[in-house]
Amino acid sequence: MECGHALQAIGKYEIKVFNTINFSKSMHYNPFAYIHSEKDILKLVTTLIANTKGDGKSGDEFWTKAETLLYCALIGYIHYEAPIEEQNFATLIEFINAMEVREDDEEFQNPVDIMFENLEKRKPKHFAVRQYKKYKLAAGVVCFKRLLNQSIRKPLKTHSL
Repeated sequence: MECGHALQAIGKYEIKVFNTINFSKSMHYNPFAYIHSEKDILKLVTTLIANTKGDGKSGDEFWTKAETLLYCALIGYIHYEAPIEEQNFATLIEFINAMEVREDDEEFQNPVDIMFENLEKRKPKHFAVRQYKKYKLAAGVVCFKRLLNQSIRKPLKTHSL
Protein backbone atom coordinates (compact mmCIF):
# COMPACT_ATOMS: atom_id res chain seq x y z
CA MET A 1 0.00 0.00 0.00
CA GLU A 2 3.04 2.30 0.09
CA CYS A 3 2.48 3.33 -3.54
CA GLY A 4 -1.17 2.34 -3.64
CA HIS A 5 -2.53 5.60 -2.31
CA ALA A 6 -0.44 7.62 -4.78
CA LEU A 7 -1.66 5.51 -7.70
CA GLN A 8 -5.23 5.76 -6.49
CA ALA A 9 -4.92 9.57 -6.23
CA ILE A 10 -4.02 9.71 -9.93
CA GLY A 11 -7.45 8.25 -10.56
CA LYS A 12 -6.45 5.64 -13.11
CA TYR A 13 -5.99 2.78 -10.66
CA GLU A 14 -8.30 0.85 -8.39
CA ILE A 15 -6.40 -0.64 -5.45
CA LYS A 16 -7.36 -4.04 -4.09
CA VAL A 17 -5.86 -5.47 -0.92
CA PHE A 18 -5.17 -9.14 -0.28
CA ASN A 19 -4.28 -9.30 3.41
CA THR A 20 -3.23 -12.77 4.61
CA ILE A 21 -2.73 -11.57 8.20
CA ASN A 22 -6.08 -9.88 8.83
CA PHE A 23 -8.70 -11.28 6.46
CA SER A 24 -11.25 -8.69 7.57
CA LYS A 25 -9.06 -6.08 5.81
CA SER A 26 -8.78 -8.17 2.66
CA MET A 27 -10.75 -8.12 -0.57
CA HIS A 28 -11.54 -11.81 0.07
CA TYR A 29 -9.91 -13.16 -3.06
CA ASN A 30 -10.09 -16.96 -3.16
CA PRO A 31 -7.36 -18.37 -5.42
CA PHE A 32 -8.86 -21.85 -5.03
CA ALA A 33 -11.65 -20.72 -7.36
CA TYR A 34 -9.07 -20.50 -10.18
CA ILE A 35 -7.58 -23.98 -9.79
CA HIS A 36 -8.44 -26.24 -12.72
CA SER A 37 -5.42 -28.57 -12.90
CA GLU A 38 -2.36 -29.90 -11.11
CA LYS A 39 -0.35 -27.19 -12.87
CA ASP A 40 -2.60 -24.52 -11.30
CA ILE A 41 -2.03 -26.07 -7.86
CA LEU A 42 1.74 -25.85 -8.35
CA LYS A 43 1.45 -22.23 -9.51
CA LEU A 44 -0.56 -21.32 -6.40
CA VAL A 45 1.87 -23.11 -4.08
CA THR A 46 4.90 -21.52 -5.75
CA THR A 47 3.33 -18.07 -5.44
CA LEU A 48 2.31 -18.70 -1.84
CA ILE A 49 5.80 -19.80 -0.80
CA ALA A 50 7.53 -17.01 -2.73
CA ASN A 51 5.38 -14.39 -1.04
CA THR A 52 5.51 -15.71 2.52
CA LYS A 53 9.19 -16.43 3.07
CA GLY A 54 9.78 -13.04 4.72
CA ASP A 55 12.64 -10.58 4.25
CA GLY A 56 13.29 -11.99 0.79
CA LYS A 57 15.59 -14.62 2.29
CA SER A 58 15.70 -18.02 0.74
CA GLY A 59 15.80 -20.91 3.19
CA ASP A 60 17.34 -24.33 2.80
CA GLU A 61 16.17 -25.77 -0.52
CA PHE A 62 15.22 -29.05 1.19
CA TRP A 63 12.66 -27.29 3.39
CA THR A 64 11.24 -25.34 0.46
CA LYS A 65 10.76 -28.57 -1.50
CA ALA A 66 9.17 -30.30 1.50
CA GLU A 67 6.85 -27.33 2.03
CA THR A 68 5.95 -27.38 -1.67
CA LEU A 69 5.10 -31.09 -1.54
CA LEU A 70 2.98 -30.63 1.58
CA TYR A 71 1.06 -27.66 0.20
CA CYS A 72 0.53 -29.41 -3.15
CA ALA A 73 -0.84 -32.45 -1.33
CA LEU A 74 -3.15 -30.47 0.92
CA ILE A 75 -4.38 -28.09 -1.78
CA GLY A 76 -4.76 -31.02 -4.18
CA TYR A 77 -6.91 -32.80 -1.62
CA ILE A 78 -8.99 -29.68 -1.04
CA HIS A 79 -9.43 -29.04 -4.78
CA TYR A 80 -10.32 -32.59 -5.81
CA GLU A 81 -12.09 -33.89 -2.70
CA ALA A 82 -13.58 -31.05 -0.63
CA PRO A 83 -16.97 -29.49 -1.31
CA ILE A 84 -16.84 -26.11 -3.10
CA GLU A 85 -17.64 -24.16 0.08
CA GLU A 86 -14.57 -25.70 1.79
CA GLN A 87 -12.14 -24.94 -1.04
CA ASN A 88 -10.33 -22.06 0.66
CA PHE A 89 -7.41 -21.08 2.86
CA ALA A 90 -9.43 -21.68 6.04
CA THR A 91 -9.60 -25.39 5.20
CA LEU A 92 -5.89 -25.42 4.37
CA ILE A 93 -5.09 -23.88 7.76
CA GLU A 94 -7.35 -26.43 9.51
CA PHE A 95 -5.41 -29.25 7.83
CA ILE A 96 -2.07 -27.77 8.82
CA ASN A 97 -3.23 -27.28 12.42
CA ALA A 98 -4.36 -30.93 12.54
CA MET A 99 -0.90 -32.20 11.56
CA GLU A 100 0.40 -33.12 15.00
CA VAL A 101 3.71 -34.99 15.06
CA ARG A 102 4.96 -37.18 17.87
CA GLU A 103 8.66 -37.86 17.51
CA ASP A 104 8.56 -40.44 20.31
CA ASP A 105 5.82 -42.48 18.57
CA GLU A 106 6.66 -43.50 14.99
CA GLU A 107 3.29 -45.25 14.60
CA PHE A 108 1.22 -42.17 15.49
CA GLN A 109 -1.10 -40.93 12.75
CA ASN A 110 -2.66 -37.49 12.89
CA PRO A 111 -6.07 -36.84 11.27
CA VAL A 112 -4.43 -35.68 8.02
CA ASP A 113 -2.36 -38.89 7.79
CA ILE A 114 -5.57 -40.89 8.21
CA MET A 115 -7.38 -38.75 5.66
CA PHE A 116 -4.66 -39.42 3.06
CA GLU A 117 -4.50 -43.11 3.95
CA ASN A 118 -8.26 -43.42 3.30
CA LEU A 119 -7.94 -41.51 0.03
CA GLU A 120 -5.09 -43.79 -1.06
CA LYS A 121 -7.28 -46.85 -0.47
CA ARG A 122 -9.94 -45.37 -2.77
CA LYS A 123 -7.68 -43.65 -5.31
CA PRO A 124 -4.04 -44.83 -5.06
CA LYS A 125 -2.85 -42.73 -8.03
CA HIS A 126 -4.55 -39.51 -6.85
CA PHE A 127 -2.39 -36.38 -7.29
CA ALA A 128 -2.72 -35.42 -3.62
CA VAL A 129 -1.79 -38.92 -2.44
CA ARG A 130 1.34 -38.96 -4.60
CA GLN A 131 2.44 -35.56 -3.25
CA TYR A 132 1.73 -36.53 0.37
CA LYS A 133 3.75 -39.75 0.05
CA LYS A 134 6.72 -37.75 -1.27
CA TYR A 135 6.33 -35.29 1.60
CA LYS A 136 6.20 -38.10 4.19
CA LEU A 137 9.27 -39.70 2.62
CA ALA A 138 11.14 -36.39 2.96
CA ALA A 139 9.96 -36.08 6.59
CA GLY A 140 11.27 -39.59 7.25
CA VAL A 141 14.66 -38.62 5.88
CA VAL A 142 14.74 -35.63 8.25
CA CYS A 143 13.87 -37.82 11.25
CA PHE A 144 16.55 -40.32 10.27
CA LYS A 145 19.16 -37.56 9.90
CA ARG A 146 18.13 -36.07 13.26
CA LEU A 147 18.52 -39.46 14.97
CA LEU A 148 21.84 -40.02 13.26
CA ASN A 149 23.11 -36.58 14.33
CA GLN A 150 21.97 -37.19 17.90
CA SER A 151 23.79 -40.52 18.06
CA ILE A 152 26.96 -38.98 16.62
CA ARG A 153 26.93 -36.18 19.20
CA LYS A 154 26.52 -38.53 22.17
CA PRO A 155 29.84 -39.29 23.87
CA LEU A 156 30.89 -42.90 23.76
CA LYS A 157 30.78 -44.66 27.12
CA THR A 158 34.06 -46.27 28.03
CA HIS A 159 34.44 -49.15 30.38
CA SER A 160 37.55 -49.68 32.42
CA LEU A 161 39.04 -53.15 32.64
